[in-house]
Amino acid sequence: MNGITLLEATLGVDIGTTGCRCVAYSDQADVVVKAERLYPTSSPKPGWAEQDSDLVLAQVEECIKDAVKSAAEAHYRVNLISFSAVNHGLIPLFEGKPLRPCIIWADNRSASITEQWRIERRHKEFYEATCCPIHPMYLPGKLVWLAKEEPEIFLRADRFLSLKELLFYRWFGRFVIDASIASSTGLFNVTKFDWDEDIMRITGIRREQLSEIVPTTYVLRGMNREVYDRLGLSADVQVVIGAGDGVLSSLGAGALGPGEVTVMIGTSGAARITVATPTLDSQGRTWCYYLADAAWVVGGAINNAGLTLQWVREKWLNGASFEEVEKLSANVAPGSEGLMLMPFLTGERSPNWDPSIRAALIGLDLAHGPGHFARAAMEGVAYRLKSVFEPIVEMAGVVRSVRIGGGFIASPTWVQIVADVLNSPLEILEEPQGSAFGAVVLGWLAVGRIKTLDECTSLARQQKVVYPNTLQAIFYENQYTHYQRIYDRLYR
Repeated sequence: MNGITLLEATLGVDIGTTGCRCVAYSDQADVVVKAERLYPTSSPKPGWAEQDSDLVLAQVEECIKDAVKSAAEAHYRVNLISFSAVNHGLIPLFEGKPLRPCIIWADNRSASITEQWRIERRHKEFYEATCCPIHPMYLPGKLVWLAKEEPEIFLRADRFLSLKELLFYRWFGRFVIDASIASSTGLFNVTKFDWDEDIMRITGIRREQLSEIVPTTYVLRGMNREVYDRLGLSADVQVVIGAGDGVLSSLGAGALGPGEVTVMIGTSGAARITVATPTLDSQGRTWCYYLADAAWVVGGAINNAGLTLQWVREKWLNGASFEEVEKLSANVAPGSEGLMLMPFLTGERSPNWDPSIRAALIGLDLAHGPGHFARAAMEGVAYRLKSVFEPIVEMAGVVRSVRIGGGFIASPTWVQIVADVLNSPLEILEEPQGSAFGAVVLGWLAVGRIKTLDECTSLARQQKVVYPNTLQAIFYENQYTHYQRIYDRLYR
């Protein structure tokens, strides 16, 4: 480029639910450029959530292309790419082509199937084998639904895979899945570190219909030359398969040590902690997914986090901007003057795994206006997050730090609400794209630029700490007790 020596950059590609985010980092872990491309989710029937995999992957490639081009303009050359991707997607494939839209994590169509398994008391069997509770989010229920309701597709399919697997098949001509995404399917036996034969038998699929499981640090080789040219990449670029977005969020936050908890609010929400071996909760409230050798991530997740506020904005606030919602919510007192939102628009994941329950507004009054709806949404999500934070705290014993990420950190009001509800200081990191950065760290480990994952702890730089307000924390503790009573009356 006109005689200019290009510096090297690593690209973290995060294939999320609502869009793809690409972030290029220098070797000093500084952000070089960012790019984003969005794509829609369709809901053709109540409880369904699908995406057009061809459209999604086209947008992923466009996002990568944008980032590579922008990096070059900033005098950087992308020589390493590592991937983060959303979990729990299911695409039936025949001869390399999708037979139907991808059924994503938010889909509840198999609720009656998983409920029957619960009635049959098979929860322990599934959970102990896979560290994944019985829930429509996971693949076993989706596969049985497909066999019953779309048998022509189920029988025709020669492969069942996720979005990232389909991308790599198109790039490299191989069916491979990283051990992290595999561990989140509900089909992976954590003890054998392989596909579970009994659960495959229950779902009616064969081993050859699933991808080859490889380490999260696996370097893919033999990319189609046309892909290099299309994306603007040099032929010597290295591609690391990476892991799931949840576990990489913890890695990107540098939360690998004892008592280091991460809390995330994006479309969904989660609380997580890293452990050395697969770990179960005695009450089955949590899941556990693989990150790397001697690094597993235990977590609890909620379906309806940023999704809830987005729904309130669109349905109740005439499509108000995020900035407008922030102002409205900031002008309403804690407790939203008696208005409480139970945020179960797409059912419940952790801790009780009930996909059938739905949202409710409690205490609606003539005096309530737009700001009350906005703040009640933020508070409702925070209460639900506390319900998954509590089992993680029990597992941690002593909480040393709580690091936060996701789109909600752009809202000072929402961050303060979460700090008060959890009654914990929250550490905000300089780089909020935790999953993309986690993918980059994993890529550096794969190619030997770092020797251990622990080295990432010094790379996750703290921007500031938000402390709970003592009086508001006491108030919210009482509100949470009230919230729990309402939850028990409505749903238990």
